[in-house]
Amino acid sequence: MYLGFILLSIIILLVMVLIHELGHYTAAKILGFTVEEFSVGFGPKLISRVRRNGERWSLRMLPLGGYCAFYGDEGTDEQEQKPQKNEVLPEQSAQQDGSESDKGANGNDDLLSYVMRSNIEENKTAAVAEEPAPVRLDKNGNIAKTFFEHKPWKRIIVLLGGVVFNFLSAIIFSLIYIWAVGCPAPQIAEVYTDAQNNPYNELQKGDIVLAVDGHDITVMTNYNELVQNAKEGDTVKFKIDRNGKIMTVDVQRKKIKTEDKDGNVTEYVGFGFVSQTEFINANAAHAFTYSVPYTFKLSWSILGSFGQLISGKVPITQVTGPVGSVKLMADVTRADWRNILILLPLLASNLAMFNLLPFPALDGAQIVFTIIEWIRKKPIKRKIQGIINAVGLVTLLLFVLIVDILSFAL
Repeated sequence: MYLGFILLSIIILLVMVLIHELGHYTAAKILGFTVEEFSVGFGPKLISRVRRNGERWSLRMLPLGGYCAFYGDEGTDEQEQKPQKNEVLPEQSAQQDGSESDKGANGNDDLLSYVMRSNIEENKTAAVAEEPAPVRLDKNGNIAKTFFEHKPWKRIIVLLGGVVFNFLSAIIFSLIYIWAVGCPAPQIAEVYTDAQNNPYNELQKGDIVLAVDGHDITVMTNYNELVQNAKEGDTVKFKIDRNGKIMTVDVQRKKIKTEDKDGNVTEYVGFGFVSQTEFINANAAHAFTYSVPYTFKLSWSILGSFGQLISGKVPITQVTGPVGSVKLMADVTRADWRNILILLPLLASNLAMFNLLPFPALDGAQIVFTIIEWIRKKPIKRKIQGIINAVGLVTLLLFVLIVDILSFAL
C-alpha cells in the first residue's frame, strides 16, 4: 500500500516538472525558437519519435521530470557561419535514425532536470555517425536560428516560461484545494474546568470557530494568526458554528491550570480548550476569492524560507532533496487524502520560486547572464558560462545528496 503512495508522489513531481518544461516549450514556439527535443523522463530512451518539423518527442527511463532542449543552446563564443540549406551541421550528424546523445546542461533546464537527468551515452555505430542529417529549418524554410542567436528579450521570456507556468498551475491547484477542502479551523474537542469544576469559557464540545473579533478564518488568515496578539486578561469574540447555529461567544484569555490522569499539573495562558482541525468554507466563492492571493502568500513564504536557510535561521537538517521529498509526500498523503490537494499548490509555487533564484544551473542565473549580455551588447564568454554552470551543477548535486542523507540519518 505504501508503495502506491510512493508512486503517486513520483507522478506528482513528474507533473510539476513537466508543467515547468511545457512553459519553456510554449514560449519558445510562440516566439519562433527551434526545439530539438521535448522529453518525458531522463536517461535512456524508451520511446522516441521525430515529428515532421524535426522535433523529437521522447519517453525516457527515469520518470522524475523532463526537459526541453533547444537548437544550438550549447552556444559558442564565435559568431557561427550559418550553413546553406544543402549543407550539414557537424553536431547534427548523429541525429538521424533517432540515435542522438543527450544535450548538456542547457540554458533553460531546472534543478530537477540537472539532478535527475542521466548522462548515459547511447551507443552509436560508425555508419550512423558518418551519415549526414538535414539542417534544421524554421517554419518559413530558412536556416533555423540557434538559441543564442535570438534576441535577449525573447530568450528571457522563454526562460521565464517555466516559472510562469508553474505559478499559473499553482493558482489552479489553489483553486481546486480551497474549493474541495476549504481552510482549517479549530473545532472544540474538550473544554477545561477549574478547581470548582466550572468551565473556563462558554464554548462547548463540537463548536467550530469561524471568526475572531470579526475577522473570518480563511486560507489567508488562520486562527493562530488572529489570536496571537491577545494577552492575559483580554476578551475576544469567537464567532462559532454550534450544530448549524451561528452565534458569538466571549472568550477570555487567562491562566489555565490543568491536571492529567497521573496528577501532573500544567499551567499556561490560553483560552481553556483543546481543539482538533475541521475544514470550513469549501465552496466556489471562497476558492475564486482567495486562490490568487493564497498563491502569492505561498510564494512569499517560500522565498522567506530560502532567506532563512541562507542566513542559517533554518538548519539544513530541515531541508529534503528529491528522495526525501518523495518520502515526505508519501507519508503526508497516506495520513490524509486531502494533503494531496494541499501539496499541489505548495510544490508548484516552490518550483517556480526556486528556479527564479540567481544560482548557476537554474533559470534565474541564465536570465542574469542574458540581461548582462543585453546591457553589454555582447555575451559573457560561453565557456565561462559553462564553467559557472558546471560548478553550480556540482554544488547542487552535492547539496541534494547531503540533505537527503541527513534527512534519513537524523
